[in-house]
Amino acid sequence: MTTRMTLSREHSAMRSALVAMAILLAGWLAGGARLDAQANIGSQGFGYPPGQLSARAYASGGAVAEMDPWSPVNPASVGMLGTRLLVFQIEPEFRTVQSAGGTDRTTTARDPLVFGAMPVGQGWVVSVGASTLLDRSAATEFQTMQRTGADSVGVSTTFRVNGAINDLRLAAAWTPQSWLRVGVGAHALTGRNLVSVLESFSDSTAFANLNLQRNLSFSGAAVSAGAQLFTKTVLAAVSVRHGGSMHVSAGDTVISSANAPDRLGVSLAYTGIANSAIAVRTSHENWSSLGGLGSAGFRAVDAWDTSVGGELAGPRLGAHPLMLRAGARRRTLPFQAEGRQVDEKSIMGGLGTFWAAGHVLTDLAVIRASRDASLPASEKAWTISIGISIRQ
Repeated sequence: MTTRMTLSREHSAMRSALVAMAILLAGWLAGGARLDAQANIGSQGFGYPPGQLSARAYASGGAVAEMDPWSPVNPASVGMLGTRLLVFQIEPEFRTVQSAGGTDRTTTARDPLVFGAMPVGQGWVVSVGASTLLDRSAATEFQTMQRTGADSVGVSTTFRVNGAINDLRLAAAWTPQSWLRVGVGAHALTGRNLVSVLESFSDSTAFANLNLQRNLSFSGAAVSAGAQLFTKTVLAAVSVRHGGSMHVSAGDTVISSANAPDRLGVSLAYTGIANSAIAVRTSHENWSSLGGLGSAGFRAVDAWDTSVGGELAGPRLGAHPLMLRAGARRRTLPFQAEGRQVDEKSIMGGLGTFWAAGHVLTDLAVIRASRDASLPASEKAWTISIGISIRQ
């Protein structure tokens, strides 16, 4: 009887401690986190920014993003579409982190982009789509022994965070002149992070597993505008996004508020070679405006994103023309790792082609990224981006 009472008291105390840990973990999500607790460098703070790029733009290093109608970056770019179009994209990432504690490998499956567009009237195109602004996937697991009187029982505890902040955009573009396109967009920023703590006992007959969860939701808004100026040999594009208020809530309770990040992007491309483009792009995103959403340990930083790349008309694959693409990109990630800025360098390549008499477009991009924060740890990742477009 004494042993059973001891087990009950210890188990009750353990459950209370884990409840507190779950609440602390939710706070950790909105603040700074130790690298060894996340097993990564790139997904700090509220997560990793995929970039809101299509597979075509990714393969070109991101340099054509401001002029790519498949990337929900510049609302003016949808004016390039002359038919009804539906686009969806899959993007698995294979990440390797090396540190003093060993090597950790993770795979993250993303569906970062879905997009539809339709011409309406003379010179107008409207579109609606969803893309991932920040992806938050992290987990850590550890083993402990809990004493139960004279005996002990093994306990496996897993902390897990799954979620994202998504950008839902309604955009319209107009082509008033043969050399000019303009566009505007309205954005709803929504998403959630599901924080869970799972406790599993080696002796499942005497102890029931414990699963605690807390759901944090995000809501915000933004507006965007863009323009494209083009001649026979040069295409210039610019876009801006202005963020409105943004909130983190638990149930019906608002925990904290801040502003969605502003962004400014500029691209310049040489299009004098038939069916080809060579481009450079730079953008600045005001991620520090998210600082108010987190705790005192939360470190959001403004970031530059610069890339160069292009696409060239390649050989034919039977009856299918190939577009060959390559590029390089360097950017600062929005959240620090253990108080240090995280820089990412990437090289990309890929191809695209048409099928079904031009009604189906497929794009493939392969990205090799290296992320560094001047820590005794290194992170490298392979990402494969596959985009499929169906047009009328």
